[in-house]
Amino acid sequence: MKLVKLILRLLPLFLILSSLGLPAQPAPYKLVNPVRIRPFGDSITYGVQFAAGFPFCPVPAIGQYICSPPIAIGGGYRGWMTLFSFEGDGIIFTTEGYQAGGSNTSQWVSNTQMHDGYPGWTNEALMPIAGLPSFSDITLVHSGTNDMWQILKIQNPTDAQIDQVASSVGVSLFQLLSQLLANNPKAYVFVAKIIQVSAPQAPYNSFDYNTVNKVIFKYNNYISNNWNNMPPANRARMALVDMSQVLQPGPDYSGDGVHPSGLGYMKIACTWIQAIKGQKPNPQEPCSGITDLSAVQKMNPSKNETKQMTLPKEQFQQLLQGKLRSN
Repeated sequence: MKLVKLILRLLPLFLILSSLGLPAQPAPYKLVNPVRIRPFGDSITYGVQFAAGFPFCPVPAIGQYICSPPIAIGGGYRGWMTLFSFEGDGIIFTTEGYQAGGSNTSQWVSNTQMHDGYPGWTNEALMPIAGLPSFSDITLVHSGTNDMWQILKIQNPTDAQIDQVASSVGVSLFQLLSQLLANNPKAYVFVAKIIQVSAPQAPYNSFDYNTVNKVIFKYNNYISNNWNNMPPANRARMALVDMSQVLQPGPDYSGDGVHPSGLGYMKIACTWIQAIKGQKPNPQEPCSGITDLSAVQKMNPSKNETKQMTLPKEQFQQLLQGKLRSN
């Protein structure tokens, strides 16, 4: 397969660069490569629609059936960040987390397989994970998507109800961020204004994605409007990253309309990389300066590979209902 061949060709280069301890890119903090990154959030972090073998086995420590063996391709934005390291984007990193589900072979051999992405989990559900010890230099947070579904339980929700849901989820996010900061005094936390959802395709069940996007819009505004209310000491260790306009409806989304496609995950990876480098992300061309079209073509999965990595409709519905967690 294309990605396997690319991984094998570029792996020696990655291992050599990792051993050199190159200085970090200009950024609003002082770091020395390799940087230790903690990907944190829900299925957008895990890489659903880009992770074969999900779910695979139980992880008793966190009470969820979530781990899987190394896979040839995938890993969501985490996999793309690893592959961009092979390509020389300038960030040499390892990862930290309490699971490794959905990570591809290149991530396992380059020590970037660990993460804290938990499909179906809300901000509140993630609080215990945020309370676990962490030693990362950087934490990447994209969280709140699963909290949005509560609006669909209300028939014809009013603007006030949409505001109420968005605000309550915003409060829980800031509580989550405070927990992450408190349990890792050295971490610099990048916080995403989350991606929108798109129209689902057959055979996935349709849902009122326009209403969900209204809540997402209000939620992202809540994050922006209340950012300066965080304690100054906390705010000095955080950066806000706007992911809300990075993906475009259509090719950037998988069939379920919720999770990114391979191309969408690539754009998220580029946006994180730009932010980590201290550069302002460009929603119109998020990968400008990181990769070109030839690199994308080499790393994008084939149609057959994409089909193999697509989460079945039944499992997707279970995920949205929170039924993939073990009791």
